[in-house]
Amino acid sequence: MAGDAFFAVFPILTLFFYIAPIIFLVWFLIRFLKIQQEKNQILKVISDKLDKLVK
Repeated sequence: MAGDAFFAVFPILTLFFYIAPIIFLVWFLIRFLKIQQEKNQILKVISDKLDKLVK
């Protein structure tokens, strides 16, 4: 009886193992792009301050 439950859940688990890496990759790329945007904003502020200092 317990084996039947396992075989019923097995297709769902295999589907999860195929989809989970894709979801993780999309999440990682979105997070990476947000961090890069924040870094670019900080560097732009620093660049603007240096330009004002030089002039």
